[in-house]
Amino acid sequence: MSWEEFLWHVDHRLGMYVGKLRYDRAWSMLTGFALARGQGELTAFQEWISARHPGSSSLIFSSLVLAETFGNGATEECLASDADHSLAVSKLCQLFREFLKQHA
Repeated sequence: MSWEEFLWHVDHRLGMYVGKLRYDRAWSMLTGFALARGQGELTAFQEWISARHPGSSSLIFSSLVLAETFGNGATEECLASDADHSLAVSKLCQLFREFLKQHA
């Protein structure tokens, strides 16, 4: 499965694979897929997203995606509704696609 196909499934059919649509489940699925591929994309993505947030002390890379979605200081506790989770999942997929295009 290609990254583009995988990201489409995460963005459009996450619930089919992990039950309830939740951002942490999407992040876990992305992490598992990247690690299974063994190509180092996850490490490179983490470096890329960290570079977009200079001076950030966050070591939780999934929070950097939330910061880009909802503003600085956003955490998973800020995800109050299904719509918030859906927006965060879509942003995660969008950012990973952007990363892949830049590193193709």
